Amino acid sequence: MLKRINLPQDPSSEENIQKWINDLGSLIGSERLKARLTLIRTGVKAVPALITTLSNGNQKARWEAARALTIVKDSSAASALVRALEDEDHDVRWASMKALIALERTGLEALLQALMMDFASVWLREGAHHVLNVLKKKRQLRQPSLQVLQALEGVEPEVAVPWAAQAAWETLYRLGKEQWK
Repeated sequence: MLKRINLPQDPSSEENIQKWINDLGSLIGSERLKARLTLIRTGVKAVPALITTLSNGNQKARWEAARALTIVKDSSAASALVRALEDEDHDVRWASMKALIALERTGLEALLQALMMDFASVWLREGAHHVLNVLKKKRQLRQPSLQVLQALEGVEPEVAVPWAAQAAWETLYRLGKEQWK
């Protein structure tokens, strides 16, 4: 039987946000759920604290922060979510992939930028592969981003990925142009 969770009326003060952020790391699942739902309800005001938690919290807090950012969908979290693809915990990496997929264009841009710089990271490449595959299946991935996916699947991704990522980023985002449609 599911227990009804009563959310607070005004969760958006900085003091309240920090209280809910602390509760994301609780050992009690219902406390974590209530904190996550409250932070989601708070929206973009909670994003800076969620970003900090994504890199500094305990495993449960990092996972919950990524899950909250999936729903809030604030583009300012994109770079932090890409960095979380290298988290030591698989569940945190997985939740971060889902959040990047939810961010669509903004998530892709941050991902391409990371692949240009940190192409040696196996976890980053694996996470990027998953994100790009899902975007492809959702028909949200266009050339030359498809070439990045092909490079990730190639024989020597450490060599091919940074060049493909740079070409994709320059075509899609350089000088503010976006070729998504």
